[in-house]
Amino acid sequence: MIKNIVFDVGNVLVSFRWRELMEELGLSKDLQTIFGKKVFENPFWIELDRGVLDEKDVISKIRGENSEYGKEFDLIWENVDKLVEPYDYTVNMIDTLKKRGFRVYLLSNYPVSLFELHTKCGHFPFLDKIDGKVVSAYVKLVKPDREIYEYLLKKYDLKAEECVFLDDRPENVEGARKVGMEGILFENYEQAWAELNKRGNINI
Repeated sequence: MIKNIVFDVGNVLVSFRWRELMEELGLSKDLQTIFGKKVFENPFWIELDRGVLDEKDVISKIRGENSEYGKEFDLIWENVDKLVEPYDYTVNMIDTLKKRGFRVYLLSNYPVSLFELHTKCGHFPFLDKIDGKVVSAYVKLVKPDREIYEYLLKKYDLKAEECVFLDDRPENVEGARKVGMEGILFENYEQAWAELNKRGNINI
């Protein structure tokens, strides 16, 4: 029986809107494509999420790989407060789950500085509604590694078979399944609710 709903944050509860941000900053389509691959999908980004290396050093490495676009990179980084925004459905979705008696948790890959900045900016209006959270850079673990799922289960004394995990990345969903949790690949709000209803009898 499902008792706990565990959410990823980026592209599930909030929009990771790096494309929109670059558009707003007036960057060309070509540069948006380059930065999509060389900045936001850069392998160093996972090190920001992991939180083991100094964030400034990691950001410097990413910038160094894009040195020919240093001015544009700096412009983006000066506006990272606008990098995410909550979806319209997020607060109501969590409120509904809580009213139905489910406990709600977060399990997210996120750098410390950005998580704190986006919290301060009010982009996580759901934080006071959840029952707990594990954010990767604070615990030096990342999805889809098994250890971060086990950390969540141990920290909040949860049984894996009583949890369903929603994430927009297949490898992270598979990581949850490997420790015995139900896993839902998040595609959109309507699809996620339908999947949750099958598993948790939420009856929205």
